[in-house]
Amino acid sequence: MMISLSRALLLTCSVACHATAHSIDSNYRIDVHSHAIPDIWKQAMISAGFPIENGTLYNDGAPVPDWSLDTHISSMDTLGVNYSTLSITAPGVSFIRDAKKAKSLARKINLLLYDYTQAHPTRLGALCLLPLPHINEAVKELEFCLDTLKFAGVGLYTNANGLYLGDSTLEPIFKALDKRGAGVFVHPASPTCTSVGLGHPMPMIEYPFDTVRAIENLLLTGQRARYPDLNIIFSHGGGAIPYLATRIAGVATLPYGGGIAFPESLAQLAGYYFDLASATSAIQLAALKSFIGAKRLVTGIDYPYVPLSQAQPGLVGIQTNGNFTDSEMGEIRYQNALNIFPRIAEALNIN
Repeated sequence: MMISLSRALLLTCSVACHATAHSIDSNYRIDVHSHAIPDIWKQAMISAGFPIENGTLYNDGAPVPDWSLDTHISSMDTLGVNYSTLSITAPGVSFIRDAKKAKSLARKINLLLYDYTQAHPTRLGALCLLPLPHINEAVKELEFCLDTLKFAGVGLYTNANGLYLGDSTLEPIFKALDKRGAGVFVHPASPTCTSVGLGHPMPMIEYPFDTVRAIENLLLTGQRARYPDLNIIFSHGGGAIPYLATRIAGVATLPYGGGIAFPESLAQLAGYYFDLASATSAIQLAALKSFIGAKRLVTGIDYPYVPLSQAQPGLVGIQTNGNFTDSEMGEIRYQNALNIFPRIAEALNIN
């Protein structure tokens, strides 16, 4: 698919030329977990047979909300969010079995994400949608998004049609990410064995549990150890990892569990960033603060899947519920995100 002339002209100008120079104060907020829902994606899901109930499209047992670029910006203003990275939630385009068609849809969506960021260059960044589980096509799309469109980073899923992070099939993806030092945002997906959901919405508990499956697999297959410098964010407070990490690390020391030294396993499990989407209660924040500390936490809201009525009090309560200092809140609000995605600093013209 060719880039339009207008897009090509835009690409000749660096992101910095669109940015407005300013200094960041302690209340600046970067949201690394927000979703665009383009109509072409919804229509593709409908064509693939995703259920519709009373005129509403459902995905993993949950309704797909209405979305527009204008309402997204408006929600950011309401929530006091200065900058958001846009991504496509699970299942991405993995429901399309044909590699060529999956790549075509991913490309169309990525160009839309690019257009959104160009319309609001100091408010929005984009995370590349890969046409997984089609590896060759995914590598090419990653290269296009990062090298040509200059996206802030790349979006991955805990699994794509049962292909979990940690699988050796994904080595070309990790090599390409590592070569570019790209920031990675991982969103949970439904496991292929949907019966474990007992007929309930999969995002309720299976999304957090699938985060655990992916992180565990990255440890036990050695893939994380091969790419220790990649900055990777996992959603929703890391799922259940803060609670289960010592159990996983303990079993991993045993011969049948991998024979990995306990300190090494625990260091790997605690070596990710976790966003705080749906993870703002005192219990969750106490566990996160104990496990990884404020330097590994980033702001995530999960708009529009988390309604404003839930997102707003959650954001307000982070500092109190987590007993974070003002300095720690600065890390959580924006500094950690800038460390993961340095291209955001470029877009904002921050030295």
